[in-house]
Amino acid sequence: MSAPLSVDGQFINVASLAGAVATVRARAATGHGFTFFTLNLDHLVKLRDHAGFRDAYRAATFVSADGWPVALLAGRGASRRDPPPVRVTTGADLVVPLCATAAADGVPVYLFGATAESLVEAAAVLRMASPNLDIRGWHAPPFGFDPLSPAADADADRIAASGARLVFVALGAPKQELFAARAAMRHPGLGLVCVGAALDFLSGAQVRAPRLVRTARLEWLWRLAHAPKALTGRYARCAALLFSLTTLEPALRRLGLGHGPDDGPDPTGPPCHSLCIIDTMDPRSAETGRVAGWIHRILCHRPADVSVLFVGTDAVGDCALGVVRPLERDGRPFDFLPVARSRGDDAPAGPGLTLRVGLGTLRHRRAIRRALGPGPATADLHRFGLAPLARLLGLPAIQTIHGGDRGEASDRSSGFVRTLGERLALRWATAIVCADPAVARRMAERFPGDLPKVEPLDGAVEPYLPRAHPFACDDGVFRLFAATPDAGVDPTLVVATVLALRARLEGRVALHLVGAGDSDSWPGFAAIRDITWRHDGADADGIARILAPCHAGLAVAFSQDRPGLLLAGLTGGRPFGALRPAGSEALETVEALVDAGTGGFLVERGADTGAAADRLAERFVRLWDAIRQGRVDPEALHARAASHVVAGRLGRLFARHRAAQGTALAATAA
Repeated sequence: MSAPLSVDGQFINVASLAGAVATVRARAATGHGFTFFTLNLDHLVKLRDHAGFRDAYRAATFVSADGWPVALLAGRGASRRDPPPVRVTTGADLVVPLCATAAADGVPVYLFGATAESLVEAAAVLRMASPNLDIRGWHAPPFGFDPLSPAADADADRIAASGARLVFVALGAPKQELFAARAAMRHPGLGLVCVGAALDFLSGAQVRAPRLVRTARLEWLWRLAHAPKALTGRYARCAALLFSLTTLEPALRRLGLGHGPDDGPDPTGPPCHSLCIIDTMDPRSAETGRVAGWIHRILCHRPADVSVLFVGTDAVGDCALGVVRPLERDGRPFDFLPVARSRGDDAPAGPGLTLRVGLGTLRHRRAIRRALGPGPATADLHRFGLAPLARLLGLPAIQTIHGGDRGEASDRSSGFVRTLGERLALRWATAIVCADPAVARRMAERFPGDLPKVEPLDGAVEPYLPRAHPFACDDGVFRLFAATPDAGVDPTLVVATVLALRARLEGRVALHLVGAGDSDSWPGFAAIRDITWRHDGADADGIARILAPCHAGLAVAFSQDRPGLLLAGLTGGRPFGALRPAGSEALETVEALVDAGTGGFLVERGADTGAAADRLAERFVRLWDAIRQGRVDPEALHARAASHVVAGRLGRLFARHRAAQGTALAATAA
C-alpha cells in the first residue's frame, strides 16, 4: 500500500493476503520483530471502549482488514472502476502460508493459545503441510489468563527462550492483541501474529464456514447459526457500529454536526491536552457544591504534566461558542471551549442545560477534537447525563460519582430515567471513582454487575497542604471558624452554638465565616454580629491565612460540612467540633479524622437544636482548655490529615487517567 488507510481512526496498512505473507516473511527471516493484527467489526466495537486495546492497535506493526465490512469501509472514496484498495485478510488465512514460508526460510515458530488438545492437532496438520517446519513448542494458557500479568510475561520469556521468531497467538480479542503488544516490547525480536480461532479451525475443534459461504459474505450468518447465544449480542453491537459508520455519522457530517474519527486532529492546532473535563458549569463561576468543588480542585492542583481542556458553558456571554479561550485558575492555565450558553436560572444538572451541552458538543465536535490534539486523552465526567458525550468523542471516560449532591444529574431525574442513565454511564466508563465510600457501597448494591472498575475516593479532598501553625492563646479569645450557608451549613445551629460559647467563655469568643453568603439573613445572627468576621471569595492561600490565627473549626452541615474547609483546617493543625454525619451519606474521613483522640470531637445532632448547641459548646470549652494546656498538637493533626489529601486522593484519580491513556502498559514494559 502506498499509504495506510483508516477505519474509525484505526489504520490499515496491509492490502492483501499476498502482501501480508511477503511482508511477514521478510521481517521474520531477518529477525526483525513485529505485531500483526487483523481488524474486524468486533475489534472496532472494542476499540471504542478499551483503552489498552486501542494502544495495542496503535502500536501494531501491521494491520489487515478481517471481514468484508472493514474492507468496504477502508475502501470508501475509491473509484468503482478501480480494484478495491483493501482485500480481506483474516487470521485463518495467514497461518498455513506463513508456516510454508517459515519452513522454506528456516524460521522457527511457536503456537500459543487455544487448548492443549487443539494445539497438538494443529501442529500435526501444519507439519504435514510443511514437513520442514520447525515448531519450537506450543502452550495453552489456563482459563482466565490475564495478558498483562506476571504469568503472561513468563510465557513471553519462555517463547523467546525457545528461539522461535514467528509466534501465532490464538487467544481471541482483546487478549491476544494485549499479549502480543506486551510481548513485543519485552522481546523486540519476536514476530507475533494474532490469528483468533485459526488453530482451532486447523485442528477441527471449530468448523470454519465453507468457501462458498465466505465468498457470499455470509460467514457471519454461518457462525451465528452455530453459536447464537454467544454471538447474538456481539453481532448486534457490530451491526449498530456499521450503521453508525456508514449512515449516521456521514449524515451528521453533511449537516455540519459531526466529526469523523478518520478526520483526525489538526496538527497545526493548539498543543494536545491529556484531560478533557466535560461539564455543564462555567469554570469561571463561583458555583459551590461537591461537583464544582471537585472540578475546581482538579483545575488548580493537577500534576504539572497534565494539560486540561474544559468543555462547558458560557454563563457570562462573552465567549464565542466552539472557540478555545485560554483561562487560568489560581495561577494554573487551562483551555476553555464553551459549547452552550447558560442562564442564571439554569440548574447545574437540569435536563435543559444538559441537553444544550450535549447538542453543543455534537455541533462543535470537530473543534474539540482539534483542541485535544494527537496525543492520548481521557474525559473526566461528573454527571451521568454527560456520559454519552465522551463516547461520541471517542475518549475513555473516568466517571466520578459524588452521591447526594443536589446538583448531580441523577438526583433530578425520574426513577427509571435516573437508573437507566446511571447504568449506561457505569457501563461506558473506563474507570469509576466514588467521592464517598458510602456511595461506592450503595452503587455496588444497586448495580452489582456494573462496577468492576470502581474505586472509592474520599470526597473530603483539599489539594493543598497548609503548614501547621502553633496556637496563639495569649489574649484569651477562643477563635472559631465555620463555612457559610452556601456550603451547606445549618445557620440556626451555628448561631446557637456561638451564643452558648459566648455565655460560657464570658464573651471571649470570635467567629470567622469562610465563603460567600449573606449571614445577616440568618435567624438570630444580630446577636453575634459584633464578634463575627466574614471572609468572602478567598483562594487556597487566603483560606490558610484566615485559619492560621483560629483555634478550632465548627462543622454543622445538614449531611456533611464543606470538605475542603475541613481538610484545610485539619492539615493546618486545627481540630474540629462537628455533628456526626448521618445515614449513608456519612463521610468516613470525618469519622476517621474528627475524633476525641486527635482531630476534635463529634456529637449527635438530636431533634433539639438548643440541646445540640449546648453539647457542642460544652465540648468546645473542654477543647479550648486542652489547647491552652498544650495537649493538642497541631503538627500531629497536620500529619494525620495530610495522608488524606492530594497525594492519596487526587493522585489516585490521575493515576486512573494515566492508565486509561495507555501509559501504564508502556511503563510496565519499560
